[in-house]
Amino acid sequence: MITRYREYLKFLDNKLTKMFEAQKPFIKCQKGCAYCCKEGEYPVSELEYINMMFYYNELEDSIKDKINENISTLLKKHREKLYECPFLINNQCSIYPARAIICRTFGLISYDDKDKKRIPFCVNLDLNYANVYDKNLKQIVTEVFEGHEPLAYNIGRKFLRGPKIEKEFDIFFGEDKPLVEWLAEEDFGNI
Repeated sequence: MITRYREYLKFLDNKLTKMFEAQKPFIKCQKGCAYCCKEGEYPVSELEYINMMFYYNELEDSIKDKINENISTLLKKHREKLYECPFLINNQCSIYPARAIICRTFGLISYDDKDKKRIPFCVNLDLNYANVYDKNLKQIVTEVFEGHEPLAYNIGRKFLRGPKIEKEFDIFFGEDKPLVEWLAEEDFGNI
């Protein structure tokens, strides 16, 4: 199943690359930024988590030691709703090729369950979409488009991990819960 899931990730990454490229005038994401990794809930499915752990197992021991330290610190404060991702080391994702779908899609404007546009929080840090976002009105301002309007995409978890995708790629995502809850179930001394 992991092989089929990784095939899906290649398919998804190809689509997301095109989306990010189309939004290039509005996107400020770059290596080392990591604001999206410093305070979140990081909901992941069981399949995503298993893939992350397979990748974790292949890391150098020194990197695993740092991740384990981060996890230990996180689990001591375990029930905080928002937390720094324990896989973040020196402002870089240590499991980047195996990162969760929510991590892959972060930074784009998406639709919520009510078809309203969801703008990434980094707009308030003068990053993604800040050049077309009015903080007072809390919306995209159409007068400042330079050539084209920023698009919103159907990249919600329910769509990208839904029954249609599961059937097409012959995968099953399983239960969905915050990363910290998956980590709390693990014994990192035996991974």
